[in-house]
This record gives sequence, structure tokens and C-alpha cells, in this order.
Amino acid sequence: MTSFKQVAWTALALIFLGVSWLWETFAPLVQAVIDVLPLRRLKALAHAALEKLSPYATLLVFLIPLALSEVIKIISFVAFARGQIFAGMVIYLLAEVVRFGLAAYVWAICREKLLSIEWVAKFHAWLLRLNDVAQRQIAPLRLWIRQALEEAGLLGGKAGLWARVKALWRHARRR
Repeated sequence: MTSFKQVAWTALALIFLGVSWLWETFAPLVQAVIDVLPLRRLKALAHAALEKLSPYATLLVFLIPLALSEVIKIISFVAFARGQIFAGMVIYLLAEVVRFGLAAYVWAICREKLLSIEWVAKFHAWLLRLNDVAQRQIAPLRLWIRQALEEAGLLGGKAGLWARVKALWRHARRR
């Protein structure tokens, strides 16, 4: 029997890894969108401006996507309040894409400069250690899922999502 504490830590680890996945996923997507945009001169100016900034000014630029996403989220909450649930969800997801995508893009460009700030470097190192802990925390869950999918013969991308969910459900009910 698993304890509440173990379930809570696993849930927290999954949330952390989900956010980490969003960060890693949206950075290349935003980079691809920016690469496709025919604004070569504007992109070059933005990159040059970021290069000229001090580390703390760069940190402020890094925080702009967070502020922008919060403004967009307010718009989504207004949509929710008006009963426009679908529109509110789409706008909220857009806010998250803006936050993770743009912040990851600025981080990719200005990583070394941001890491030159001592407390940012310490925070980054702490997040990397936390990621390792989260990976270890969910390792048994990953193993359990892999075993369930192997038993059902659903590994290797041969089955759809619904078949995998049903296999996990059957596996959980047997235990």
C-alpha cells in the first residue's frame, strides 16, 4: 500500500516534470516560428539589443513573457466569467505558450549572461537537482507503466493512446 506522502511527492514530481517538458518543447517551437518569420532585420536588432544589455537588464527582459502571460490570463478569466469556457481555455493555453515559449527563447539566447548572476546560477543548479530528484521519484511509476504496456503488447508505437490507457487500466485493476 502506498502512503499519501509518496503519492503527493510523485504528483509533485510529475507536475515539475510536466513544466520541464513544456519548457523543453516550446523553446524549439518558438525558435522555429521566429526562424520562419520574414523579419530578419527585426530579429537581428532584437538579438543585438539583447547582447548589449547587462545581466540584470537581461533578467528583466527574461521576465517580460511572464508578465505578458499574466495579462493574457486575465483575458481568459474574463472569458470564463462570461461563460465562454472554450474561448477561455484557448486563451489560457495561449498564455502558457507565450510564457514558456518566449522565456525559453530568451533563455536560449541569453543563458550565459543570466547565469553570470550568482543567485540565478544557484537557482538554475537547484532546479537541475530538483529535476534529477523528480526523475528518480517517478522511476517506479515509469517502470510500472512500461510493464503494463509490455504485458499488453503495446510498446513500440503500434497502439493508439486509447489502447494504452485501457491496458494501463486493466493492469491497475489486476493488482
